[in-house]
Amino acid sequence: MSTFDDLLRRLGTGKWNLTISSPFVTSQCGTCVLTPEVGHTCRLPEKVADEETITNMTGSQCSYTVTTTDGSTDERPCTEWDFDNTTYTNTITSEFKLVCSRSFLRPTFKSITFFGALVAAPFSGWMSDRPFSLLTPHLFPPPRLFSLLTPAMETCEPRFRAATGILIFLPWTVALIFLGGFGYLLRDWRELMFTLSLPMFLFLPVLWFLDESPRWLIVRGRHQHALRVLQKAGRWNKVAMPAEEELYVIMENIQKEAQKTRRLSDALSSGPCSCLRGFVSEAVVLLRTRRIRTITLALYLDYLVLGTVYYGLSLGGDKFGVDPFAYMTLSGVMELPGSTLTIPMVQRMGRKPSSILCFLATAGALLALGVTTLGWLGMVFTMVGKMAITAAYQIIYLYASEVFPTEVRQRGMGTATMVAKVGSMAAPFLVDTLSSIGPWLPQVIFGGVSLIAAGVTLKLPETRGASLKDTVADLETSGNC
Repeated sequence: MSTFDDLLRRLGTGKWNLTISSPFVTSQCGTCVLTPEVGHTCRLPEKVADEETITNMTGSQCSYTVTTTDGSTDERPCTEWDFDNTTYTNTITSEFKLVCSRSFLRPTFKSITFFGALVAAPFSGWMSDRPFSLLTPHLFPPPRLFSLLTPAMETCEPRFRAATGILIFLPWTVALIFLGGFGYLLRDWRELMFTLSLPMFLFLPVLWFLDESPRWLIVRGRHQHALRVLQKAGRWNKVAMPAEEELYVIMENIQKEAQKTRRLSDALSSGPCSCLRGFVSEAVVLLRTRRIRTITLALYLDYLVLGTVYYGLSLGGDKFGVDPFAYMTLSGVMELPGSTLTIPMVQRMGRKPSSILCFLATAGALLALGVTTLGWLGMVFTMVGKMAITAAYQIIYLYASEVFPTEVRQRGMGTATMVAKVGSMAAPFLVDTLSSIGPWLPQVIFGGVSLIAAGVTLKLPETRGASLKDTVADLETSGNC
């Protein structure tokens, strides 16, 4: 037994692994039913001057015309509206009058949700590389999924690594399906937001059972802590672990490799200024050498496309003229095959071919909308695109957790998630702006960028069947291209 993966094979899979791989997530797509497009008509003022007569301006929901006794007319903006409550009882759109000159605030509200994740993501990755990493998923909820994905990938049995990396996203898919149902039952935005926030409290008791990733502890030189975690894992999984001396030999070998490339001091011990310098210095590690730089930049572009396309399709349900709750539920259902069928795909084809195929399928389905109408056939193409981009999302997250070395894995995935949130922030504006030109245009643009992502993914190394690299030095000396 000479490597950590050999140790994981002996440890097997049991109760301890389940506590590491137990994220509970809620969907960030709730904004599409909080700030939807709502039908509205201009509410005319009750009183005007005696010499004026009001007539609603034909074809406009944002202004009305005042005609005076001398025949002159004056167009004035509406200040009050009557909203259609057929689909929704109360929304942020109707309560805060986000229509006409204030309509830009609807996509802004959606983007602000992702802006929080954008700010949190790099600090989440940085904090996850610190002794208080167990608090990260709760201090920074939006990127909590990837914060829990990384230790799950680092501690699962190698033969289950692909399945773990895919199935860990199922709670997100289930949350998306339930979102459509909750939105249908709770038509008031306050009730819906409160209900969507409650499940996070169910996850708090799991904190008492979570352990740090022993692989990460070893790379950081915390061997005694790693030993305690491994011994606990053996007890929980009912497996006899090797003697302490053998475990220390394995840990020391891994630590020696880590010390070859890790020359950065612990930023926590030297005050706020050193903390900031340490964060910047450690981020540079992701661009320091040729191979890690290629991987980082390729994944950044992939994540940007994933964030834009996935949320663009998820948030654009009110553009198709269909029931938004049915669209959301159907959208979640289409993610189920995207979240499960990818397991045999990545196991047989590998990570690189699978992700490229999913990007190409997304591009093909969405580009087809440029030559078809937005009837039922357009909905079919959109749902196929949603399924394919979901599969690509799952695979790329798995791919990134394997291709980044342990010493920079959290930081790499943290900053990549930050890039994805930039795309997520842009998605609401792209959908609103482009759909005003043509309802098919956002999907065609999303298809085009998916095609670019497929080409960029060619630069990534294949990781199927390979051991996780612990250091950047391991990556640079690896023959896997």
